[in-house]
Amino acid sequence: MTSTTAQTRSRRRAALAASGRLAAALAAGALAAGCGAAGDDATSGKRLTLATQIAPDAASAAPFTNALGWTITLSKAHLAIGSLHYFEGAPFTARRPSPGGGPSLLERLARWAVPEAHAHPGHYQAGEARGQMTQPTSVDLLQGTTALADADAVSGVARSARFTFGAPPSGPLAAALDGHVVAVEGRAEKGELARVFRARALATDVADDTTGEPSVEGCVFEEVFLDGPGAVTLVVKPAVWLDQVDFEAVAASEDGAPVDLEPESQAQRGFTRGLKKGTAYALSFAPGSPEEKE
Repeated sequence: MTSTTAQTRSRRRAALAASGRLAAALAAGALAAGCGAAGDDATSGKRLTLATQIAPDAASAAPFTNALGWTITLSKAHLAIGSLHYFEGAPFTARRPSPGGGPSLLERLARWAVPEAHAHPGHYQAGEARGQMTQPTSVDLLQGTTALADADAVSGVARSARFTFGAPPSGPLAAALDGHVVAVEGRAEKGELARVFRARALATDVADDTTGEPSVEGCVFEEVFLDGPGAVTLVVKPAVWLDQVDFEAVAASEDGAPVDLEPESQAQRGFTRGLKKGTAYALSFAPGSPEEKE
């Protein structure tokens, strides 16, 4: 058995075990509530229902300049969402400070070697499951904050998450996505060059290198102890998706209509790599009921 195969099976077993423990905790919470059981809420793994919403980051909603010098203005950012899962394990990008307060030499070398890391099976350990939102849908990120289905959760520390693309796409934009999990359109400018483009990706383009699933592992969930009602916000960063895209070889539009990135082109490869970066998806939790926020 190869090392990669062993890692894949180990991760799948760990994920199934975590999901099973979450289901058991949810069932136990429901039983305790039905029986009127009392206990220490901070440690009992009590059952929670959390609101969930998705939004673009501010940098992507306005014109932004990518790493290759292209200034990009988006006109569309459609995304098919499958599920969100929250875990107690630290994300791969998390680093512990050295005793002196600053990063150690080893930490500095690690950051230099992996400046913007993907979640990596050799380093990321999800740990205990804390919650899940499993109702697929599709959104236009440029429309601002959009409510998703509620998440079932249990109390405890959350530090990381798994984002899963919706495949096949469902929800209000399923037809517009036409089988793709992501579709963005916009205008890219660099000096005297201008390109009107469309970048799309299928589930196979964003498949995790180890599991084969259209998911991104080890996303940052701003560390929090979940212990009551509130809302989980997923912030998606299209600017990360397009950071390594060079539009120079993209054909110029003759009629103002967007031109698709060519399959296997540098531009398309840069786009799909960006979609798989854990840094493109960040989650946080704000306590309080939705009524309190209105």
